[in-house]
Amino acid sequence: MLDDGSLLKTKLENLISKYQNISYLETDPICFPKQYKNPLDIELVSLISCLFAYGNVKNIQNFLKPIFLEMGTSPYEFLVYSNPSFSKFLNSQKGYRFQTKEDVIVFFLTLQRILTKKKQTSPLFESYFLDTNGRFDQNTSIQNFQKQFETELISTLKTETLSYGLQFLIGKWKSKSPKKRISLFLRWMVRNDYPDFGLYQNIKPNQIPYPMDVHIQKLIKVLGIKNQKQIQLNDAFLLTEFFKKINSNDPLLYDFYLTRVGIIDKCRGSFEEKICKVCELREVCLVVPRGIEPRLQG
Repeated sequence: MLDDGSLLKTKLENLISKYQNISYLETDPICFPKQYKNPLDIELVSLISCLFAYGNVKNIQNFLKPIFLEMGTSPYEFLVYSNPSFSKFLNSQKGYRFQTKEDVIVFFLTLQRILTKKKQTSPLFESYFLDTNGRFDQNTSIQNFQKQFETELISTLKTETLSYGLQFLIGKWKSKSPKKRISLFLRWMVRNDYPDFGLYQNIKPNQIPYPMDVHIQKLIKVLGIKNQKQIQLNDAFLLTEFFKKINSNDPLLYDFYLTRVGIIDKCRGSFEEKICKVCELREVCLVVPRGIEPRLQG
């Protein structure tokens, strides 16, 4: 790091001031659950949005927007109270990148069965992340969610294995990957403050792994926090530990705002004068050369 953390914290607070505006929600998949008031709808739409949150923002939104429009004012009720429109909905589905149309249909059929069994119990999926003592365990909890969802998908398929698209959608529970989309879902569910929802009460923001999307992975390198090619789940937990030093109770506070640096400011992870000279993080960034911020080189 370039400083003791105090300067970084100041710059992060500047980012919050810059991007804490509802107009920026449209640059993030969180814009979809933000349309609902019922916690059941918020949680369901959040899960769908996060699992499909790979690729660029435009492609994600182009895929998800028609789905939620067709599901109407209450996606939860649309799935639980099956009616002729649900069959029409399934037939209208399209594939998305690694998921075929058939994968998407199986996914929604599985969600329908899960929700029907739960009978309006809120929250819907928090128990999937908790151990037998009702606690979140960083070594097993996300994997347990993946295992349970895999079992449900296999039950729908009536086969022993998942297609590549469905396996990619929920991730391989044995993998050491950072599980960024599930981590993003957890952030939305456990944080009480803007822009998140705070629906889960048994998991705390300082317990979960940092959502390691491509923008965060790029920024932690240029900020000198971590520099490695292969990012694993343990690294995501270590990044949470790093930000605990800046904000012990809410280390994931900065995630939404940092990702705007990549999505909106177009940070490339290398020096681009036009981009870097107006970036809020330029004074704590390793790629900004002498002459732009000479204090960094001393």
